[in-house]
Amino acid sequence: MSTKRRDGRSHGALRQLTCELSSLQRADGSALWKCGSTHVLGAVYGPIAPLNMAKEQEESIVTVLIKSGKSEEVTDEHKTFLTKILTNCIDVAKYPRTVVQVVLQIIQSDGSLVSCLLHAAVAALMDAGVELLYLPVATTCLVFGSNSSNSIWLDPMAAEEEEDNDNAIVTLVNNSRQPNKVLGSHTIGTSGISLNQFLACQQVATKACPAIPAFWRLAIEQKVQRESQTLWAN
Repeated sequence: MSTKRRDGRSHGALRQLTCELSSLQRADGSALWKCGSTHVLGAVYGPIAPLNMAKEQEESIVTVLIKSGKSEEVTDEHKTFLTKILTNCIDVAKYPRTVVQVVLQIIQSDGSLVSCLLHAAVAALMDAGVELLYLPVATTCLVFGSNSSNSIWLDPMAAEEEEDNDNAIVTLVNNSRQPNKVLGSHTIGTSGISLNQFLACQQVATKACPAIPAFWRLAIEQKVQRESQTLWAN
């Protein structure tokens, strides 16, 4: 396994990020999230009353729908994982007897997909004005198997993820306010990872975590500035 990455990045570097808020007109909130060549469009509808009144609960119900042109890209495990993370970060008690629907469209997939799905969803929720208890930040790490290297690469591309079947892809979700706190993890790989490898991934995630909220803040500031210029334009 070569230690040099395909795009010239260092082992702990993220790809270029892009976030465009309010990309869709009919959604209550939307965001186009790009991380390198992985592009995900997120849309939020709600909080709205459920179609089936019998399903009303004292707290809001969060549903996640993931759309992709390739059926093998998305599994029920992805949907369940994202639903749990988003349900926990949304202040569901503030929206009783409602549904918050998150729709994620995978436009282009080139690695670190779970992270991009979550970041697109959170950006769309912020754009919709849904109150969040905290911002969940996902970090994807490529963990090399014992036969190749002990290195960990941050934000892997698809070619890097597929290069060796002995590698594992670990996605950690941290609380932006408490980067050391792991909210959830998602692992892909037949070999699994050791405790030491998991702790090493957590160290990488802790260092990378502040970059995403800072980028969200920048995207929101740019949106507000753009809307204010439109509002006061002659």
